[in-house]
Amino acid sequence: MFLLLVLILALQSQQAIKLKRFEILRVDPAGMNRLPPPLRAIFADPVPDAEPVASLNEAATRVGFTPRLPKSATPIQLGVTDPVHTDARIELEPLNQALRDGTVTNVTMPQDWEAVTIAIERGPGVLADYGDFVIVQAPQPTLNTPSGFSLDQFVEVLFRVVGIDAPDARTLRQKFAANPALFFPIPIRYEMDIHEVRLNSGPGLLLQNGSKIGDLALVWSTADHIYFLTGALTETQAIELVNSIQ
Repeated sequence: MFLLLVLILALQSQQAIKLKRFEILRVDPAGMNRLPPPLRAIFADPVPDAEPVASLNEAATRVGFTPRLPKSATPIQLGVTDPVHTDARIELEPLNQALRDGTVTNVTMPQDWEAVTIAIERGPGVLADYGDFVIVQAPQPTLNTPSGFSLDQFVEVLFRVVGIDAPDARTLRQKFAANPALFFPIPIRYEMDIHEVRLNSGPGLLLQNGSKIGDLALVWSTADHIYFLTGALTETQAIELVNSIQ
């Protein structure tokens, strides 16, 4: 009975925060490398590895949800992406050293952050390869932290470590607090056209080389899942394709 009570109290002392949208961070690789390795999992890999499966039914059985695919196309290969279960443990001295290495001043962190663990969870997803383009879909990631932990303050510190200036880091923090996001870092050296597009399911974020040459990417989310599309498509074709998903 005592152990059951302890378990219940432990579960109640956690807060689960779903990441319901996407945000692009333009940073230098050196900034990302300053992050202590245990904290780098906070930032996303949009196209994880996938294990091939023989059919859509097998994929659905493996992941526990019915994949939504474009109406008029047939994938040449389906795969199931691994679930994510990883911990990001905060250690203040390496984090303070990272701030010093980035010549960041006037950033303080509460001492009770020491040894706090953020559990990063994402269920398995489905990768559909159509040859010219790939679509990945998975449940929304969740960050599990101790109850009362200021996650928005924490991500603001991470923004400063990777080289984002104070005003922009504060703006990103405020947006995160209002609507938590999954962050994709892209090196500043790449000239990019990044803008919001309107989809039938809501807003999406389109990413393409500034020259408009090569593959583009489109990320969006629904009530329960996140989606990533990349391939040799025009913006119009990508939007039409996404809007055909059912």
